[in-house]
Amino acid sequence: MNATDQRVTGSRVPNRNGERFVRGAGRYTGDIHLPREATMVLLRSPHARAKILDIDTSAAAALDGVHAVATGAELFDRIGPHGYLWDLPGQKVGSGRPLAHGEVRHVGEPLVAVVACDQYVAEDALDLIRVEYEPLPPVNTPAESLAEGAPLLHADWGDNVQVVASWPVAIPGLPTPPDPAQALAEAHLTVRETWTSSRITAASMEARAVVCDYAPGPALTLYTSTQAPHIIREEVARMLGVAEHRIRVIAPHVGGAFGMKGVFYPEEALVPYFAMLLRRPVRWIEQRDESFVADTPSRAQEMDLAVGFDTDGRIVGLRARYSIDLGSAPSACGAGTGWATGALLPGPYAVPAVDIVATAVVTDKTPLGAFRGFGQPEANFPLERTLDIAARRLGLDPAEIRRRNLVPAAKMPFATATGSMLDSGDYAELLELLLERPAYRAALAERDAGRAEGRVLGLGLAVYNENTNFGPSGILPLIGVSTGGWDTATVRIEPDGTVRVVSSQTPMGQGVETAYAQVAADAFGVPLDAVTVAFGDTDSSHFTGYASGASRAAGVGGSSVLMAAGKVRDKMRAIAAHLLEASADDVELTAGGFVVAGSGMDPLPIAGVAKAAYQGGNLPEGMEPGLIAEAGYDPPGMAFSYGAVAALVELDPETGKVAVRRLIFGHDCGTQLNPAIVEHQVIGGAVQGIGMALSEVLPYDEHGRPFARSFADYLLPLATDVPEIDLFHTEHPTPFTLNGAKGVGESGVIAAPSAIVNAIQDALPEGAAPITSIPVLPERVLDGLRTGVSRG
Repeated sequence: MNATDQRVTGSRVPNRNGERFVRGAGRYTGDIHLPREATMVLLRSPHARAKILDIDTSAAAALDGVHAVATGAELFDRIGPHGYLWDLPGQKVGSGRPLAHGEVRHVGEPLVAVVACDQYVAEDALDLIRVEYEPLPPVNTPAESLAEGAPLLHADWGDNVQVVASWPVAIPGLPTPPDPAQALAEAHLTVRETWTSSRITAASMEARAVVCDYAPGPALTLYTSTQAPHIIREEVARMLGVAEHRIRVIAPHVGGAFGMKGVFYPEEALVPYFAMLLRRPVRWIEQRDESFVADTPSRAQEMDLAVGFDTDGRIVGLRARYSIDLGSAPSACGAGTGWATGALLPGPYAVPAVDIVATAVVTDKTPLGAFRGFGQPEANFPLERTLDIAARRLGLDPAEIRRRNLVPAAKMPFATATGSMLDSGDYAELLELLLERPAYRAALAERDAGRAEGRVLGLGLAVYNENTNFGPSGILPLIGVSTGGWDTATVRIEPDGTVRVVSSQTPMGQGVETAYAQVAADAFGVPLDAVTVAFGDTDSSHFTGYASGASRAAGVGGSSVLMAAGKVRDKMRAIAAHLLEASADDVELTAGGFVVAGSGMDPLPIAGVAKAAYQGGNLPEGMEPGLIAEAGYDPPGMAFSYGAVAALVELDPETGKVAVRRLIFGHDCGTQLNPAIVEHQVIGGAVQGIGMALSEVLPYDEHGRPFARSFADYLLPLATDVPEIDLFHTEHPTPFTLNGAKGVGESGVIAAPSAIVNAIQDALPEGAAPITSIPVLPERVLDGLRTGVSRG
């Protein structure tokens, strides 16, 4: 308990940094300036594919204020290739160098670096560089990449296929699943369509940024906008050949990450390289037009999916063949997002048999990476749309076909046909609660009343689960993840009785520091403001395997905080028992401190125990002074959050614009450490889902040139696009964490697009062709409105 006999874990404590950010007082990497610093800029390719015939940098190097100019050829043997966080068995790799050498393979690929006294001089120097290219026909799509005789992006590969993955996988101890080919052949109904999830970008508020300080030794201190300081340290050491202990990485406030900042980008190694070369601080702040061609986008999948149903609408099997457009070379994520799609394709449904093959290919586009959802929206969209199509053909309500296929709570934990273990939950219960919500009934009534008035409205459903608490470490190597899934925390009681938590997680605005303070406050019965939380510094924060990604901070990181706090609390109980001349078994921690149970005596305050621990002269025999403990938690299994979403939309028959009028969102992430944080995470993800469904896309022309180079071209949802959101929760704790918490970071974005598109389809006339790709742009809506028979 805490000092007021009320637990703060589970309460809606405001984000500790919220006011600071609202006031514009955040300290981001771009705000850091060091004495004598120089600025780096990059010359990027205007061509999707071309040979580099000649580069003349002489005029740039001669410009007053320029400190260094380097090409890919000059640095090829000085900076090694980057590593891979996701290294799927059998995957091929690119050169991994920070600058192109010999050939460019996508618009925006860097080929020359300039370091100057400031940004202005560096930009002027770029204009003086002369590059002679021989443009080559680009490979624009996976189909072109796989075509016979297609140009090879990487000659040593022999083809353009980076890796192939397939399911089912053999699971020892489990029975052999049914034959999917036979199941589909015998199905009463088979729905088969080709589904496309378009390429999108994270569009974080703060673009990537690196500032590197230098000291002789060498000793490097990097300030960088990242989710993963230790991964940055590892990669800088790998690429530059500098021992890790000579590198310190600090993550200041991070202005949005969404997975896009979870790995190291090769060109970021140039900043510490030039800092060592010039023996001075160097900074690189990515410009917004750069981010659209240099930051890893995501999604970019096309899936041929066939799902078989029996006469009752139950799934008997599915077959999927899909491609992942990796761009010009695998990023540090490799084909990880595509692997996740296949592994999680069954979602929350009891699919008995699967035949899934994923093929990752390269094209002349920016390399693909992670983004909120990590392959799961790409799985949810085809399956949820297929269920709606099947329901219509079978004469079933969309809710009923889902009800018949959801994994029953009685079968949890449940092994899916692709090898995932669903840990806990009651999927059907949550769906029923959504259908009974007054907001859902109001949405139904609004749809029907609006149609009677001649308006074009539709209502759609989608159900999902979210893979969270990424681990355990023993499993990750089997799926190509090159690091562990555990997390570490340190808890220290200071001499004045206050609590300090040091976490290896890195907040990106989601409120991790607030949740950990709540956990520690409850562990010691102290006020919340008596707890400080530190993070984001490799010199103080412990190494973490997978860093702040994969929705693992609350469950995995939070469990490590609990473990460390428990160790310190046990030591304090032993010290208190010694001071009180009692048995430790008889001493308990209350709101006021430690007491002997039933004695009626005044509590011995936390600060009194801390003072004794640090004075050291009156401790139990053999006990070390001080109050500090470290703990690492490695989850025994992953945890699956889940939810159900309903969307009400209205279509404008004149313009084709889609307005989302309502979202009803049921959600379960196990134990909620802070319901306010959970709410904000779900709503934020849902708003990103609106963008995925309706407007966000990175299109390319036939020459491989991107159309979107700014926010004038890339349409994010506006505040006026955000509808009324009715959010409710159930809580089914996971047995795979100490606190029962599952992750929540990606929940909102997974199924919101599916529900919105199902609603659009519901609004279109009978006979309109099924919508099979996102985003659903106005012209697609207008095409649908021109076909079929009105529902009005």
